[in-house]
Amino acid sequence: MSSTDTGVRDRQAARRHLVMMAGTLVTVLIVINVIALYGLDVVRRETEAYAAATDRLIEATDRAREGQVAFKTQVQEWKNVLLRGHVPEDLASYRAAFDASQATVVDRLRQVGASAAEVGMPGEPVERMLALHGELAGRYAAALTTFAPGAIDAAWQADRAVRGMDRPLNDAFDALVADVRAFAEARRQALRQETARVADQQRVVLIAAHGGGIALVLLSLVMALSATRRR
Repeated sequence: MSSTDTGVRDRQAARRHLVMMAGTLVTVLIVINVIALYGLDVVRRETEAYAAATDRLIEATDRAREGQVAFKTQVQEWKNVLLRGHVPEDLASYRAAFDASQATVVDRLRQVGASAAEVGMPGEPVERMLALHGELAGRYAAALTTFAPGAIDAAWQADRAVRGMDRPLNDAFDALVADVRAFAEARRQALRQETARVADQQRVVLIAAHGGGIALVLLSLVMALSATRRR
């Protein structure tokens, strides 16, 4: 076998190794990019989920505050019914305002429950508040059936039936808002921990991928150089 044929084969082998080295390098870069993109996608999805949950929790907080304001308005309208409802036209007007405020409280509480359910927040507090408000509504209705605007002690008699019952519900509204905020903070901390975990995981995988890729490239380079020296 001539030296010329040997040199040709050696050069061909060197080219094959160089091509293999280039292919290895490209493969490593592709793998590293895929891993990095996957990690970014995981963080993106976690962030989007947190943003959506935050929107629902903000809505729940806003609806809870609106419900509390409506409840305070309901209590004020009740006082208007008792103190200023001696004229039939006034009584009808204040009663309508009272009923409207009462309906708004129920509507806002149901909205809070719906928003909370979307993010996995327990619905028992809202259910208890709806039950408490329903009980209070029944007491208001019963007191109105015996309300006699012309009597001297009519307001006192009607108010005695519901006196003090508004305080627990008002306190429950404050507690509900605090619960929503605490839940939101817990979700924020959970997202922070999950993001840190994913980042650490991706860092380890990328370091391993880079190390393996460098080792393969070096191996291909050594094999190519070895084939070249045998020329």
